[in-house]
Order: sequence, then structure tokens, then C-alpha cells
Amino acid sequence: MKNIFFLLFFMFSFLMNGQEPVFIHLSEKNGLPDKEFYNLIEDDKGFIWLAADNGLYRYDGKSYKSFSNKKQRSRSVFGVKQDDLGRIWCNNISGQFFFTKNNELHLFTDLSKLLKGELSEFMVVKKFLWVFSARNIYKINIETKLIENIHTNNKNFGNPLKLDKTIYFGNVDSIISLTNKNYFKAIAANNLPTKDHKGKTITQGPSKIFKIVSSLFLYQNRLGINKFYKINSLDKNIIPVKGSKPIAKERIHTEFENENDIWFGTNSGVWIFEFKENRFRFKKRFLKDKSVTKIIKDKDDNYWFTTLNDGIYVAPNIAIEVATVSEKNKNISSLDIINKNTLVFGSKAGDIGFYNIQKDKEHFIDIPTKDRVSVLKNHPEKSTVYISKDIQSFTYNYKTFQLKEIKQVSKISTAKSLLILNKKDVFFTSYNTVKILKNGSFKNEIVISNNKRTYASLKDESKKEVYVAFVDNLVKYNHTWESKIIKYNNKPIYGRSLTKTKDGVIWVSSINNGIYGIKNDSVIHHYNTSNGLTSNNTGIIKGDQNNLWISSENSFQLLDVVSKKIKTLTKREGILSYDITGIEILNNKVFLSSNEGLFSLNKENLFKEQYPEIYFNELEINEKDTVVGSNYRLNYNQNAIKIGFNVNGFLYNQKSNYKYRLKGLSDTWLFTDKNINSVKYNSLPAGKYTFQVQPNLENSSPKNIKELTFSIQRPYWKTWWFILGVSLLFFGSMNYYFRRKIKGKEKERIAQLEKVSLEKELITTNLTALRSQMNPHFIFNALNSIQDLVLKHDTDATYDSIVLFSVLIRNALSYSNQDFISIQEELNFLKVYLKLENLRFGEDFIYTISYNSEENLEIPSLLIQPFIENALVHGLLHKSGKKELDIEFVFSNNSLQCIITDNGVGREKAKEITSRQGHHHESFALGAIEKRLDIFRKQYAQEIGYTIEDLYEGEVAKGTKVIVNLPFI
Repeated sequence: MKNIFFLLFFMFSFLMNGQEPVFIHLSEKNGLPDKEFYNLIEDDKGFIWLAADNGLYRYDGKSYKSFSNKKQRSRSVFGVKQDDLGRIWCNNISGQFFFTKNNELHLFTDLSKLLKGELSEFMVVKKFLWVFSARNIYKINIETKLIENIHTNNKNFGNPLKLDKTIYFGNVDSIISLTNKNYFKAIAANNLPTKDHKGKTITQGPSKIFKIVSSLFLYQNRLGINKFYKINSLDKNIIPVKGSKPIAKERIHTEFENENDIWFGTNSGVWIFEFKENRFRFKKRFLKDKSVTKIIKDKDDNYWFTTLNDGIYVAPNIAIEVATVSEKNKNISSLDIINKNTLVFGSKAGDIGFYNIQKDKEHFIDIPTKDRVSVLKNHPEKSTVYISKDIQSFTYNYKTFQLKEIKQVSKISTAKSLLILNKKDVFFTSYNTVKILKNGSFKNEIVISNNKRTYASLKDESKKEVYVAFVDNLVKYNHTWESKIIKYNNKPIYGRSLTKTKDGVIWVSSINNGIYGIKNDSVIHHYNTSNGLTSNNTGIIKGDQNNLWISSENSFQLLDVVSKKIKTLTKREGILSYDITGIEILNNKVFLSSNEGLFSLNKENLFKEQYPEIYFNELEINEKDTVVGSNYRLNYNQNAIKIGFNVNGFLYNQKSNYKYRLKGLSDTWLFTDKNINSVKYNSLPAGKYTFQVQPNLENSSPKNIKELTFSIQRPYWKTWWFILGVSLLFFGSMNYYFRRKIKGKEKERIAQLEKVSLEKELITTNLTALRSQMNPHFIFNALNSIQDLVLKHDTDATYDSIVLFSVLIRNALSYSNQDFISIQEELNFLKVYLKLENLRFGEDFIYTISYNSEENLEIPSLLIQPFIENALVHGLLHKSGKKELDIEFVFSNNSLQCIITDNGVGREKAKEITSRQGHHHESFALGAIEKRLDIFRKQYAQEIGYTIEDLYEGEVAKGTKVIVNLPFI
């Protein structure tokens, strides 16, 4: 019986296809604010509005906003609709009607006394709210809130349907249209019997009208059975429609027209029918255990399904469906084709399964060992599947239903790939060998390669060549099994999967280098992240005519090898898993095996063109919320800007990102991280800016760009009038400054000239002083003294005198070129000079020289000697007896004095002697000294000069004291 069932499994296919779309389940676990929903719509801005047990919610693709009103008597709301002004309307079971305005829910009217707890349908048409109860239709003026008309009927009104400008509804005996001019018109009679053949009244539910393409249909629950009719407006009657038996007893909550099909949301899921040849034909069913209350398709072609007790289900791509595979064998490791209706797959649990794509049925073959199926391969000529497992291997004949173990001698365990070379031979690669199994008996093996790991292999039927992806190279074998290594830019190709397209190109996927296209042993194509791939880590690939299907670690892509265009699918579009273990093409579908089971892609309507509309939803200026606009003029200190934006697409913010730029600051596009939809700029300089943002999509165009412009004014100190005023002030100040500077420079120039003049005078004075020091009297007297010593034959004294004289002359000449010399050099010079003078004055001449400080000072050169010479010539020369001269340098209170004291005849006596001798001495250069001191006074602005004091004992002159105030460094 099992074999008979399996035979029927292969032989017959039914119309029923139970594959379900890939759903994303929104629940309270991931932020959904409720689990019980009655209705939903998408408004013209892309917001999703949800009518739920706990109230009204708006979903913007990222978060849910709740709307409520203090006067609301019941939290549950129903019947969500949008009017011509963009307002969202809803009602509750208490007879209250609400609308949204300025992000708040407003109470429009309360009809609780008229409706008496009845949950009524309603329509908003231009200036009127139409409320449909079982017995009455109320026409309410939206502006005045007055009920302008009540249409009463003693027979139940059905639920309304609005098409264009007309509202259609039914009652027990007719189908009525309500035109935009508020006229009621019967368009068809409802001649259904009200009593059965026994005379009993037939219970009737409310009539419900729906549309398929251009035809109107009506259904009504009669005696617990759903009956369907087509409305014939020409003959003004209704015609019964057959084919609705599958949902005859289902409770229908909603209808949804999708192209040529009608979808019914019921207590037992979604039922899809097509209307063909004047009857309904059942196509498929999904969400079988869910009570589906509303179905819509949003602007991005996402399908939304609200349920009564299990939240919301969203199908991002209706063309991606999940096959029914048992949980035990859901982790699929290998996939192959049996025939046009059947796939075979192996699981990591160790079994193999046959899957009928028409019936959405699986049939498993229990394999004795439970180790993983590494690779399986169908041999159509033998009706046999070769099964390589990690520990043991088998063959299974699906015609005779025989499972055979492959003996250990010809073990093909842990295969990396299997190829059918011809009607008999099998090509086998593993982690360490490549060989041919002759005649399929596994008793005769031809080893092609040993001790090298493989990953994949491919047979090129047209050229009788076989490609093998080894761990270290890609190798091609010809029909005589001669090998050739294929490289790219003289580097190895590390292959992972191999396939071929119609144009004859061999394609190789790699772990880190994308995919290669090879023809005539050369790489002619190379695709990676730089030219379209989402990742360089690619996996299983499959050629499909001139298309190439590519799996990778973060997407599933389709490459058109002719146009070179790449399209991408991700989990956001419904891809169940990126861990793809097999790709096979059957009819118009691509089947993918993965760790999450088996799922298929319908090639005809797989890729959706998405143009998500972006809008600004937040603006902060200096961290303060601001009303969102399009243009702003800001002060210079309003320069911290935060801009928020959003796309009302399903889960766009969780899966995708945005690109943006601030023109005026930079023209370079930048990218946000995923789930980030705001940008902040701090301390922007003054200027004009245009902020641009758009969704980061492959098909992004300037139409997707949203702009916000603002200008930041310059601070007042950067305005033209302030700059002009400051400039005038500046240039005026500069003019004043430079005039003063020029005057200062002029004064400085004059001072410099005076300084130069003073320096010249100083030089002249120094020379004069030098000449004074070297005057003929001094030189003559010194030489006379030396001559006397010579005549006395005092050789030693003569030698010493000559040495002293030479030292004195040399120092005088050296110091005369220096403005300042150290005080120690001055003391040494004076000592030499006085030693020579001692030769002339003899033993009666006594002198002392002292300095009371250890400060290392510098004083004007050769300044003191003329004062000493004057004391000697005028004071001591004419004195008899002891001749005393005391020279004392005193440094105190930052002042330097030289005190010269002698016990000579005094100035008055000296003048008498000079006058009596009849010649006048020129005061030994005291005139030049006075000039030097005057120059120093001007240079140093100090009290510099000398004073002469006559010393007396009583009225008798006892000598002279000279006090010289010296400049010093």
C-alpha cells in the first residue's frame, strides 16, 4: 500500500497547491500594540492605520502611534476609512464616529440613541457621512453635523461597496446603487426565495457585494450556507455562481480583489479563487488556522493580513512561497530534480524526501543510518537516486522502491559532488579524491586525483569536459581526462559552486572573490561588490538560460548575463534564509533548499519595483522641537540642526538605510546605519544649505530625493554694515596709528642720528682721551725716568720699567676701541699706570686702589686715568714730603662711584704755580672727559658726571677729592 501511494504521488497532480507565502509575523513580542484587529487601510501618504480591540493605531514603518479621545466610550474601533481631505475615520460599537486631525482623534458625532448598540457600516463621500444600519441609512452633513436624510427600509440593508463615485448595497429583494448625486436606484432584482419548499422561512444574513475585474458579485448566508451570485445589471437580475463549495460554511470576514482573483478572509484562513468560465475555481489556501479579518496590498506590494487573535501577518513578496516540509527534515543539505513535478532532497537528519510541487506534498524514505546526507544525485536513465552520507552511502530506485547500501569497498561517503557522466558512469568527488565509478556497479573505479580536497564539479555536455573546484585551483578535464589549471590574472581560482548559462559561459562562485565567468579557458567576466554583488562571499549558483541565480551570505541575486543587470532579493523581500544548499529550476519557479526548509520563487512576478516615498517627520533647532516645514531662516546662533526622516514602507527602517548630504557644506553623499533615520549637525557656519535625503535603493532616482532648505544668518559682526563701520574705524585707527608711528619713527630716526652723532663724539672723545693719556709730558717723563735708570746702570729696574711702559701703551690702544671694559681690567690698567708714575715721584709717592664689591661690572674704558693724572700733575707734583693718592671704587644702591683723594697742594696753589711758570696745561683731557660723560648722560638718562671737592685743615689746603658717578653694565 505504501508503494502504491508513492506511485500515485508521482503519477497524479491536483489543482490544489498549498504552498504558503513567506510571512513576517507582527505580534506583541516585536512591538505590535494589540493582537486582535478588525480592519486596516493604507492612506495616501503610506501610513498603515489599524482598527484594533484596544483602539486606533498608525504605523509608519518603524513605530506605532495610538489615537484616542477622552469621550470615547469603547476602546475598540472598526471600519477605518480615509476621506477626500486625508482624514481617517472610524467608529465603535457605542455608535460614536471619529476622525483624525492634527495628529489627534476628534469625536464627530454620537448616534448611540439611533443605532442602539448596532455596529454599522459607514462611508465618507465628499461632504457627507453615510451610515448603514440594518433598517436605516443616515445621510449626515459633515460641516453642520446635521442628519439631512434618513432612508428607512423594513428589510435588512447589506454592507456597502464604494466604486468610484457610486455606493452599492443590497437588501433582501434588490441591489441598489447610491450615486454621487444622492439618488437611490435599483440596478438588479434579488428574486431569491424567502421560504423553503416546506414553507419555513429561510434565514438570511446581510448581503455583501464585491468586485472581480469589472463584474459585481453578491454573497449571502442562507440557512448557514454561503451562496454566491453574479449581478447582471443588463438583465437586472442575479445569477448563481458555482464553485464556492470549499467555503460554503466558512464565516467570511472580508474580500480582497487581487488582479483576476478574489481572496476571502475567513475564520479558517485565506481562500483564493479565480472566476473563470462563469464559475469559481479554487486555487490555494494559506494561514489555515487564523481568523483573517482584513486583507490589503500596500503601495510596495506587501500583503497585509489582520487576524482576530494572532496579530498581523505580512507577505513581503507573494511570489515567494514555502513548501510543506516536516519539521524533522526541514534542515535540507542537498537538492535535485526527479521530473517536472517532483524534487528530491536530503536532510541533515539523514533521510531523503520526494516533494510534489503540484500537490505540495512530501514523501520520505527512511534511511537506516541517521548521519547527514552530504550529496544526492538523480540518475534519470536508471530511475535511481545516488545518496552519499557522512558515514554510509545508498542508492534508491524510485520505480522499484528498492534501497540498496553501497558496500564499503566502493564507498562514496561524504561526497562533495556527484555527476552523471553517461547512462552508466558516475563522477565522484570528495574531501580527498576524484574518481569515476564505471557502469554504476561501483566495482570498477578510475581514480583521477588523490589527496586533495574538492568542493564542486560540473559537466559541460557540449564539449565533453568536466570542471572540478579543488581546494587550491580550478581544474578542467578534457574527454581523455587530461587536466588544465584555469587561473585569473595568474592567480588561483578558489571555486565553491559551478554552473553554466545558455551562452556557453562556465560560472564559478568563490568564498571571497565573487563570481567568475569562464569561456575558452579564460575569465571573461568577474562580478564582485564593486559591480553589483552584495557580497564577495558567494555560495550556490545556478544557470537558467541567460540568467544566473546567485546565493550569498546576505542576499539572493539574479544576473542577466546579456544586459549585465543584477536584481536583488533579501529577507526584507521574503527570502527565507541565506543558507542555501541547492537551487533547481522547474517550470516557471526557482526552488531553493536551505536550513529553513524548501521554498520557491515565481519568476514571473518575483521582483518588485519599489519607490518608497520619504518625508521629514522631525526638526530640532538647538535641541528644541520645531514645526516641520520646507524653508527656514535662522539666526547665527541657531546652528545646531537635527533632521528626522522616514519611509512609510513595511520594515524599511529595520532592513535598509538612507543616503544624505548637506549641500552648502559638502556635495558628498553619506549613508546612515540601518534603523537610523535622523541626522544632526552641530555648529554650522553661516550660509545657505539644502539638506537632501533619499532611500538607499538600487533604483534610486532624483524623484526619491526629499529636500529641506535653510539659511543661517551671519552674526551682526559679519554683516556688511558692521564690516563697513569696523573697516572705517579700522582704517581711521590705522591712519592715526601710522601717523603716530611715522612721527615716532621720525623721532627715532632723529634719536638714532643723535646716537650716531653721540657715538661719533664718543669716538672722538675717546681718541682725545687717548691722546691726552699719551700726551708728550707723560711719555717724555716716563722715558726720562727710564733714561735715569739706564744711566744709573740699574738694569733690572730699567727692564721692569720698559715692560710696564709697553703694557700700558698696549692696553691704552686696545681699550680705546671698546666702549666698556670690565672693572677689573680698569683696575689693572690703573695699577700699571701708577707703577710707572712711581718711578718719577720716587719713594715719597704712596697710592692705594680698592673695589668694595664682587659684582662683575663693566665701566667706560679709560675714563678714570685722566682724573688720576690731573691729581698727580696739579696736586702731588708740587708737594714736598709724603705724596698720598687714594683711589676707591664704591658700588652701592645700584650706583657706582670712583672716589679719588690726594693730599696735594690744592687747586688754588696749583693755579698759582702754573701761572708763575708761564705755560698753561690743557687740564689733561678733562674737557674730553666731560664730553664723554655728557654723552653717557644722554644715552643712559642717569646722573653721570663728577664733582671736585677741596680739602682743608682750617684754612690750609690739604688736598683734593674727586667723585666720579660712572655708568656701568
